[in-house]
Amino acid sequence: MTPCRVCSKEIASPAYEAPAPALTSIMTLLDIPTRVFICDGCGHAQCDEIPDIKGFYDTGYRISLSSEDHDQIFAVKPDGTVIYRTDHQAEISRNLLNLSQGAKLLDYGAAKATTLRKMVAARPDIEPHVFDVSADYAPAWEGWIAPDAQATYEAPKEWAGRFDAAMSHFVIEHVADPVGFISGIRKLLKPHGTLLLSMPDVSANPGDMTVADHVNHFSEASLRRALAAGGFEVSVLDTTSFPGAFFVVAVRSETPVKEEQDADLVRQAVDRGLEICDFWRVSAGGLEKQAANFRGRKAAIYGAGFYGSWIFSRIGKDVEVTAFLDQNPNMQNATHFGHPVTAPTAIAEDAEALFIGLNPLKARAALDNMPYLHKPGLELVWLDS
Repeated sequence: MTPCRVCSKEIASPAYEAPAPALTSIMTLLDIPTRVFICDGCGHAQCDEIPDIKGFYDTGYRISLSSEDHDQIFAVKPDGTVIYRTDHQAEISRNLLNLSQGAKLLDYGAAKATTLRKMVAARPDIEPHVFDVSADYAPAWEGWIAPDAQATYEAPKEWAGRFDAAMSHFVIEHVADPVGFISGIRKLLKPHGTLLLSMPDVSANPGDMTVADHVNHFSEASLRRALAAGGFEVSVLDTTSFPGAFFVVAVRSETPVKEEQDADLVRQAVDRGLEICDFWRVSAGGLEKQAANFRGRKAAIYGAGFYGSWIFSRIGKDVEVTAFLDQNPNMQNATHFGHPVTAPTAIAEDAEALFIGLNPLKARAALDNMPYLHKPGLELVWLDS
């Protein structure tokens, strides 16, 4: 029996299991199995903690530190213009927080605090503060964050009740105690202070269900339950501004919050979670067959992100991977799992298959805009086929 991290109800058995290796969000492989548990009490899905989780985030989780301008692609416009993730996050955050003049804003789990930096560039009146559980990012804060506005490992006692608002982007999915995490931020806010959280929406981005270090996979039902338990009232829950993610604004409550659980919302979350688990079970079996079909033959993988990396973890020993293809110029001309990352137009002529490592809900539409990948002799292999 495994207790739910949100509502504490015991979960009898995993809804999904896969043998090692497990893949992390920073594209490293761990020698552990993947197990997903789904709570029918609040609609939360969760995975086992990874080994030495504190050490992983202290010294191993060096996100975006590979280069000064490293960023992820959020979208590509029809004219080829790239929209980067932190630019979009900064715009959403400014709009949702609607901060007053001179507001004290805390980026909790800040990493390099790129989103915060872009917000401050647009709003120089904001007083920025940063906190992270690793000191690796401190050099990125120097020169624009005051020394007494920086903290690592533990928030200073004098920060209690200091902040008008706090934001935490794509952090809560990593923490073993999400309700405690929310409660901890609450203590740092002024009465009726505002919290902005972002996290993956596994319903719209099913790959998140198998990310080893994403130990929480929130549904709307479990997110509302966790925020209530942490002392917040939800004012905005946005699922459209950043497709594949939740952006939620909540206000610190000065009285206990009772979240009335919506049974239909919980049931929808459970059903969708089980559907996603079934998808990965079928996809793994399909990839095993395709790996046997293309054993010893040359193939490329489209996407050097999570989906493409997961495909590689399943076929890399059997298929001769020529390259990863990716539109992100910050990833091109590098290597990934020892293989070159190239622009999609540079696919090798002798590649016989292209494994599509994209969100299956969007993959076919994305490839429709790349006619040069639809050519005789190149078989496209989809995760959902």
